[in-house]
Amino acid sequence: MTIHKLYLELTNRCNLNCSICYRHSWDEKPQDMDRKIFYKVLNEINGMKNLKSVVLGGIGEPTCAPLIYEAIEALGDYYLTLTTNAINIDDELSGLIAKYVNLFMVSVDGLHENYMKIRNTDLNAVINNIDRINTIKEKTGKSSPYLGLQLVLSMDNAGDILKMIDLADALKAHKLVLSNLLPQIRENTHKILYTRYENKYVKDLFKQAVKYSFNKGINLVLPNCELKTERRCSFVEEQAAFINAGGEMVPCYRLSHTYKEYVFGREKTVLKHSFGSLHEKHLIDIWESERYSRFRSVVSNNRYPSCIDCDYVEGCDLVKDTSCDCYTGSPSCADCLWSRKLIICP
Repeated sequence: MTIHKLYLELTNRCNLNCSICYRHSWDEKPQDMDRKIFYKVLNEINGMKNLKSVVLGGIGEPTCAPLIYEAIEALGDYYLTLTTNAINIDDELSGLIAKYVNLFMVSVDGLHENYMKIRNTDLNAVINNIDRINTIKEKTGKSSPYLGLQLVLSMDNAGDILKMIDLADALKAHKLVLSNLLPQIRENTHKILYTRYENKYVKDLFKQAVKYSFNKGINLVLPNCELKTERRCSFVEEQAAFINAGGEMVPCYRLSHTYKEYVFGREKTVLKHSFGSLHEKHLIDIWESERYSRFRSVVSNNRYPSCIDCDYVEGCDLVKDTSCDCYTGSPSCADCLWSRKLIICP
């Protein structure tokens, strides 16, 4: 199995302190990707014929990384996605984005009042930066970068969905992606909109949003709002490799750092899981290692338990972290809300 998609986390730092962020439950030191590691990656992917897509993103904000300018230019031959809060964008970066980026994915977690509450900054700064890039596109006659907006849904901002569709329309967005809140602190556990079983309120809300977005011509991507049997991992299915800011190959966003999450109110420690460091090994050697290949096979074939709807979950010690599950899988994906499409990666 070859690599088709590559995620590069250029930094784990961020310029914001959002109320729903992973950083509220971790103690990692700020870290930028080492320049030598970045250029080692560039060297090693050169000639990978099946690699078509690169994502500059991760848990950190890529525009905070010292490498961001040269990274965008160096990766311009791939289908390049930039996931960002779009606060830190100067004129030079705007020009590079307009020239090289294919998908400009901006996280906007609510309209003006809710955005300020969640992110403690002004949404107008984001809108102005998007407008600047749109102006460059119009002047150059380019169709890309396509603009995507993402909204992490919770009780705090559910009322903003239709207005977010209006904003997406006004900003000429290609799509609007709705995801769900994964609480990192206990105080946020009551704010989730998804449920295990029947969820008429959110279903009705989504039906209204689908109709409204259709009339506006906006591609609306929706998460599940209740637990479904089907499990799928986009990282495994898309044959995606993820290099975090420390230069380690990790399976996905969820397992890229150590932090706490609350799965339907139940506290869990998610442990960073590295399959190898690029400081010590070659990218393709880590990807093709027996351990990583076996992990991808287990996930792809759904050969792991489902803690979320297990009758014994309340008395089980294995659900306390992701180190192992009752099928002896390690790391454990048995509580992953991404696999249930309750959480969506951009």
